[in-house]
Amino acid sequence: MDINLWEIVWVVFAAALFAAYLAFLFIVLIDIFRNESFSGWSRALWVVLLVLLPFLASLAYLFAHGQTMALRTARGSGPDAGAAAVPAPRDPTAQVASANELLRQGAITQEEYERLKRHSLQQASGTLSTDTTPRTPTG
Repeated sequence: MDINLWEIVWVVFAAALFAAYLAFLFIVLIDIFRNESFSGWSRALWVVLLVLLPFLASLAYLFAHGQTMALRTARGSGPDAGAAAVPAPRDPTAQVASANELLRQGAITQEEYERLKRHSLQQASGTLSTDTTPRTPTG
């Protein structure tokens, strides 16, 4: 077996290129399911195209939805990246404790803490419906 340096370099380069291609396909697949404007059928069609013609379908998706793909990636996976990932507890005491913890960590300001506390107390007293959420300056 006679293996020279250039064959090793070529194999490493080809493996890296293939890994990048698989990563790109995975990113396109994730974005297909993040895209809120797609119906179930259009998602299914894109997935079938990615399976049958992966290179052409991924390039077509990039040209068709590349700009919004970048916005969704920058925004995050949810419709509101500023919202907390964990749903707010329904118990007003737990809500105030959670807001106090956020204030202690520096995630919210004193004004936002007071707003959340006031909102929780209004929910507890029944003067506010339970399905409304307090708005922060960014959300």
